[in-house]
Amino acid sequence: MISIRLTLTGAVDWELGACFVCRRPELATVRVGTMSSPSGPGHSGYETPLFVCRGCLGQLTLMHHTTHADPARPYVPAGHPC
Repeated sequence: MISIRLTLTGAVDWELGACFVCRRPELATVRVGTMSSPSGPGHSGYETPLFVCRGCLGQLTLMHHTTHADPARPYVPAGHPC
């Protein structure tokens, strides 16, 4: 099982690298989160930092705000019929 956590804090530090969304190399990128796998018997857990370029950061931010403004699937508490 792989877990992806995206977060964007106040101040951003841009650095040259590859964007994990559009996969273009050598762009100004910012770290937006991590992808991690849990550890268990016989194997180690890993955490990989995720970086995006300015264009993809804008798309992710817009997607985040749009999703919270008008969710595609409204939240229904467990045990309650739709």
